[in-house]
Amino acid sequence: MKINYFLLLITVSLVSCVPGKSNQYIKEAKIQKRNGKWVETNSTEQGDFVSKGKYRKGDKVGIWRTFIDDKIDQKEVYRKDKIKTQFFYPNGKIKIKGQSTTEVADNFIHWYYHGDWKYYNEKGKLIYIKKYDKGNKTDSIALTKIK
Repeated sequence: MKINYFLLLITVSLVSCVPGKSNQYIKEAKIQKRNGKWVETNSTEQGDFVSKGKYRKGDKVGIWRTFIDDKIDQKEVYRKDKIKTQFFYPNGKIKIKGQSTTEVADNFIHWYYHGDWKYYNEKGKLIYIKKYDKGNKTDSIALTKIK
């Protein structure tokens, strides 16, 4: 009897260690939509891009990270219609940080910058801020001293 429980425990442990499948589709209203964990790859002149994140019924959700040749290039956090974005220098420091918004109207998705977009130098010092309202730049602030 103890052996059966032991074998059951080992089986459950091994099954729970199997990694989840990625790049899966679900069918909704005869349309296939991305769902679950995804890994997307693309080769360009800049290098090999690899993006990792999750889809829910065709929409990106949660945290997405993009790497170029195994170095972080971009991080996006999706929350409903808001996207917080960070771009990175090759040294890992934040280069640009801001947010964007998406709106769906007339079966089109409109994406635009929103709020403050902050620009940093390679040492991590804030040097510039651009302010946006629905994609229109409303203000710019340079934070470097003019000699």
